[in-house]
Amino acid sequence: MACPAILTGDRFLATALRSVDCQAQTIGAYGYGALANPTSITSLALTGMLTIFVALFGLRLMLGAPVTRRDLFNDMLKIGIVLTLATSWPAWRTIGYDLVIHGPGEIARAIGLSAQLPGSGGDLANRLQRIDQGLSALIASGTGRPLVVQGDWFHTQNDWFQFGLARIAFLSGTLGVTALVRLTAGILLAIAPLMAGLLLFGVTRSLFAGWAKGLAMTFIASIAITLIIEVEVALLEPWLQDALQKRAGQQLILDAPIEGLVITLSFALVALAVIGVAAWIAFHASNWISIPAWTADRRASQMDVASPAVARSIRGSAPVLSADRPAAQAIAESLRREARHVEMRSGSGYGAPSPPSPAGGAVPPPSSPGDTLGTSYRRSSLRVSTAGGRRDAS
Repeated sequence: MACPAILTGDRFLATALRSVDCQAQTIGAYGYGALANPTSITSLALTGMLTIFVALFGLRLMLGAPVTRRDLFNDMLKIGIVLTLATSWPAWRTIGYDLVIHGPGEIARAIGLSAQLPGSGGDLANRLQRIDQGLSALIASGTGRPLVVQGDWFHTQNDWFQFGLARIAFLSGTLGVTALVRLTAGILLAIAPLMAGLLLFGVTRSLFAGWAKGLAMTFIASIAITLIIEVEVALLEPWLQDALQKRAGQQLILDAPIEGLVITLSFALVALAVIGVAAWIAFHASNWISIPAWTADRRASQMDVASPAVARSIRGSAPVLSADRPAAQAIAESLRREARHVEMRSGSGYGAPSPPSPAGGAVPPPSSPGDTLGTSYRRSSLRVSTAGGRRDAS
């Protein structure tokens, strides 16, 4: 795919932005096609990874290793994701390419139109080009400082130098950060078939997660960079218009060089900082692609409220797999609590024989209420009413 050439002069910035965007799209699309080709070395490596993964799973079954339903679901999900990312361009174009390449522009356009930012209607590159032309005109016209006054030659040269730095900061803060984000996105999209196979194994899964987080970073950064550039355009356009009008009226603009340098340099630094913030957001999200597991606490809380009959049925069921050992321990603890509760009720209930007194006739001291909390207040003998005693005496 042939991208537009960069032109010098009055169309430099606009053509450079379009060329960078075209190169990013070309790398992402044609690079993916080259790596997903069945005859490529990447496809052969992916086939080998899938073969090893299936062989290891079969070996686990042959050796009798415990396999839970969650393991089966995770393995099938991994294979489906790998095959989708590495072999299906229509699916990858929908869920990956279009989302990362065209999605940020549409989101930024919607936000910019709502905020009434200049350039949101699709003419951002042309507006940036007009700002670059205005900075070039200011460099040519200068600040209007007269050269005949003693010592003004140095200040005049300094004005031109500051105008030149302002234009350099503007071009770098616009073209540089845009190329950084867009080309990074294109390269990450192109290596999708290569990175997909790394999801299969735990040793390489962190590389796959880092690649996915890199795509998320470029997505967030593209939206933020577009909005920041639109805000910069909103500030520079009226400032340039006022400065050029004053120079056309032969007025001095002695503060314009430092003002332009501050604006352009500040937004260049802000753009770099926003890229860092986007990277921090993407790479510091914890467990954002992990599948939640059934924890032992959740299953233990369910067993605490279960009836003894359910607990006995669970005890007689099949042995728990090694992956569920925490849950088995929680079940055993629940069963032990039930057994202790039953023994307590049967040992101190109605009609229970009193324990033998110790040797020597010593009577053990009564237990304090705090020892058996509730059990000490229980009646230890059968209750006989007055009417019942009279009936037995007669």
